[in-house]
Amino acid sequence: MKRAAVKSASVVLATGLALSGCGAGTTDQPSSSAAGAPDGAAVLRWAVPGNPTSFDPRKAAPLDPVFLDVVYESLVGRSAAGEIEPGLATEWEFSDENKVITFKLREGVKFHNGEEFNAEAVKASLEAYKKSGALVSSLSVLDKVDVVGPTEVKLTFSEPAGYMINLLAGEAGIVVAPGALDDPTLPSKPVGTGAFELASLQVGKVAFKKFEGYWNAAETTIGGVEMTVYSDESTRLRAVVSGQADGTSITPGQIKEAEAAGMTVIKAPNTTFNGILLNTGAGKLDDPKVRQALMYAIDRESINKNLYENSCAGLVQPFQEGFWANVPELNDVSSYYDPEKAKKLLAEAGLPNGMELTLEVGPNTSYQVLAQALQAQLQQVGIKATIKVLEFQQMITARRTGKFTATVALVQSGRPDPSQFVKDFYMKGGSYNPGGFSLDGVGELLAKARASEDVAERTAPMQEIIKKVTESGPPVIPVCGVTYVGAFRKGVTGLDVPVIGDYHFNTVKISG
Repeated sequence: MKRAAVKSASVVLATGLALSGCGAGTTDQPSSSAAGAPDGAAVLRWAVPGNPTSFDPRKAAPLDPVFLDVVYESLVGRSAAGEIEPGLATEWEFSDENKVITFKLREGVKFHNGEEFNAEAVKASLEAYKKSGALVSSLSVLDKVDVVGPTEVKLTFSEPAGYMINLLAGEAGIVVAPGALDDPTLPSKPVGTGAFELASLQVGKVAFKKFEGYWNAAETTIGGVEMTVYSDESTRLRAVVSGQADGTSITPGQIKEAEAAGMTVIKAPNTTFNGILLNTGAGKLDDPKVRQALMYAIDRESINKNLYENSCAGLVQPFQEGFWANVPELNDVSSYYDPEKAKKLLAEAGLPNGMELTLEVGPNTSYQVLAQALQAQLQQVGIKATIKVLEFQQMITARRTGKFTATVALVQSGRPDPSQFVKDFYMKGGSYNPGGFSLDGVGELLAKARASEDVAERTAPMQEIIKKVTESGPPVIPVCGVTYVGAFRKGVTGLDVPVIGDYHFNTVKISG
């Protein structure tokens, strides 16, 4: 029997990049202690860049887990550090060459509306996700869900699917109350099993209160969470400094300001990167030489130093050093900055006089600054880039519908599993591959990378995929690996860096 309590090496990142004076990955630092016992009724005020897209897992956007994790739980659990652990399932077993996973479910769990959590509820959510929405691609290999008993469910897949444990620790594994699945109000009225339930939702603010019926309510250390929207990074930090908020995520360039204001700062790598997502069906972007030219036109080391205080290490691959899918020989990015080679590649593509390119970017100031830096560097090789600023929702819609040329944004490569990134961005029909980019051999390698849950067996085929795509001119141009940075007022402890994007607000303690 494969028990969920065993740590999975597949999702652990090194956290040795913490700055001197900053916590390596948790607010549980000596400097953050405050007089007085934690207040179990206190409400954590968390500043966020935008409202939730949807509380329906089928319609949620990649950055929505910060909201979803408050009200929902997944079949498989995952710690903030990225370690697989018990979730709504307490243990599981693989069989039939990893084509079948049998889950033992947690007993005594109730949904916010009073419905009981059981195997039928798991079956209802998974089958609903397979029918429509953003999770259809993730669950395309799920053939059937069998209820073995009230607390046991068996999932059968069309191919070996060891990687599914990681997917079921994300949105695909969320279990919604069966009575709410077909309710048209679900996008704004979530009904999950999480530590908190929705109290109110309005433009610019969403509030959650402690769910007293939570199966582990005794371990929840605060009375609720209130999230207020501040789209600008500077405004979010000022909200914490002024006492309007208790904490928020900040940019590396704001660390000194936050520390000078007496805040606790935590910092660690995660599985996201800043980059340019290309629509290979737009203009000349279908030409590998044009995409290669873009790769060689970017001075990543300069961007890391001048924009990110050396906290966004240059990348030409989607996975940071320390993550199992990272390709070591691609970590030295210095040879990938070659303006003359970029010009030569453009000429070989029939563009001796360069080309024009539209860079779409969201309202966040930091991404507009990155777009401006990229614009200046691309200009040096003859690529005349125009920056088009979109509203938050417009940016999400553009990426989902493929109605863009090139977007400068944050890309999540490790959530829920790195193989899903490959399917979504590098395979025909992928959710974020509007131009239909494809490369011979990637499909076969992907199948090998997904068969086992053991990273020792998954690493070689995954790394081979990344090498092949990088050499061919990728449809996603990585710029630098993001380091998550959070800032908190004194007296706020217990929040860890969400390495894979999993937030655990119920463990936060607030005193003073």
